[in-house]
Amino acid sequence: MTGYSAYRLDPGPLEPSVLTQQLTHRSRDIWNGSVNMILNTRRCDGKFWDLVKKYPIHPRVLKMIELSGLYGVYRSNRPSIDRSLITSLVERWRPETHTFHFRTGEATITLQDVEVLYGLPVNGDPVLGDESIRTIGDWQNICQRLLCFIPRPQDFNRSSLKVTALNAHMLEQLQIGVSGP
Repeated sequence: MTGYSAYRLDPGPLEPSVLTQQLTHRSRDIWNGSVNMILNTRRCDGKFWDLVKKYPIHPRVLKMIELSGLYGVYRSNRPSIDRSLITSLVERWRPETHTFHFRTGEATITLQDVEVLYGLPVNGDPVLGDESIRTIGDWQNICQRLLCFIPRPQDFNRSSLKVTALNAHMLEQLQIGVSGP
């Protein structure tokens, strides 16, 4: 076992001139011997998946999700988070080269990787675009047409509808359905 523990992985860059942010990069902590620092992670999808568990998505909505090509994301459900793995990847990510630096060489995540993992279509028109020309009133009309409710102006963050407004509307609809005739 002494041979195994004597093995030392050199975390420093092979070519220091390329990695200009090394002095402030997290991998410097490894170089200095601070290897027991696991990063904390935050996520914002917990309430969504709790709601989906409690109130399953209607089959018509699921059909629309399938037609949009986003069913792979829904099917993946709430993935578990491995904080140690994320910490390792953060330590290996280099913003200067947009790659992970491993002992075996450099690697990056491609659009094809995302397509395979989530079953997302990557060909065709983009889902998002510059919507800075729309007003809050335009967005309220779109919500009325597509979601059958009109959010208040404060429920928007520029061109985005806050999830809290959508959650409140959905819960209100569920309460009406339960207490209705």
